Amino acid sequence: MLAAMTDMDIHSKLAEYEGIVGMLTAKLEEAVGEIDRLRAMVAKLTKGTDDAHSTLRRLYLDETQPVGARVRAAQAAMNFEKPRLESVPPPLDLVAEPIEPLADVVARQRARADRMMLEPPFSDLPKVVPFRSNGDGSNGDGQDD
Repeated sequence: MLAAMTDMDIHSKLAEYEGIVGMLTAKLEEAVGEIDRLRAMVAKLTKGTDDAHSTLRRLYLDETQPVGARVRAAQAAMNFEKPRLESVPPPLDLVAEPIEPLADVVARQRARADRMMLEPPFSDLPKVVPFRSNGDGSNGDGQDD
C-alpha cells in the first residue's frame, strides 16, 4: 500500500512540476518577446545614425552592456542631450547721451543762474555782479582791483 501511494504521489508531483515548467516556459517566451520588442525600439531610434553621439546613445540604452560602460557613455552623451545653460545678455536698447565739454556745461549753468536772478523773487534784489575768475587772477571785468 505504501508503494501505491508513492507512485500516486510521484505522478501528482510530476504533473505539478510539468505545470510549473509550462508556466515558466510561457513567462520566458513573454520575456523574450519583450526583449525583442525593446531591441527593435532601440534599433528604430538609432537607425541611420553613425555619429559619435548615436554610438554613445546605443551603448547607454543597451541593457546587455556592463553598467560601468553604460554610465560612462551616458556621461559623455549628457552635454549633447542637455546643453549647459549659458548667460544671455539682457535685451536693452541703450543710447548714450552725447558728451558735452565741461566748459559748455559751466557756461550753460551760469547763463541759467543769471536768468533766474532776473525773475521773481530775485528781481527786486539789487543787482550784484558775481565774482567770476577767468583764470588769470583777474575777475574778468577788465578793471584792476
